[in-house]
Amino acid sequence: MPTFVFIRHSKELERIRGGNTQAIEATLAKYYKDTSAFGGEGHSMLETSSTTKISSTTIDSDRARLEQVAQERFGKGQTMTTIRLRLPDTANPINLHLSTDRTLNDIRQLLCDTMTQFKTIAFEFIEPPAMKIKLEDEKKTINDSKLMNAVLIVKKI
Repeated sequence: MPTFVFIRHSKELERIRGGNTQAIEATLAKYYKDTSAFGGEGHSMLETSSTTKISSTTIDSDRARLEQVAQERFGKGQTMTTIRLRLPDTANPINLHLSTDRTLNDIRQLLCDTMTQFKTIAFEFIEPPAMKIKLEDEKKTINDSKLMNAVLIVKKI
């Protein structure tokens, strides 16, 4: 039997057993008035405790430069694809248009050369949902790795 427990400040406010939607809605309405919006900063699931916060203006300028340099370096080839990189401390992925004969090692080098935050921080690539890509696999081409039109997470280690 479903049970809904309403908790605030580690104290149980109310418990509803069963799927009584009217009771659940009434309880939500009752306690919703007393709540305030979340005022914290929040934390990324991908960041480690030793990371330094990077300003959003730095990330935005690095993002534009990264996409431009990627186009210049990798924009030629017979078969093209898009790799979307989800970087730490950013909400939107960066889209890299590159030839499928490029490697993740090429992308790693591009990140280190272009974005200030990756010059001194170790990182790894993760293919969602949670498959870590081994360093030796970064030498394979995008085509051989079957990463065409992939989304990759860049995680600080």
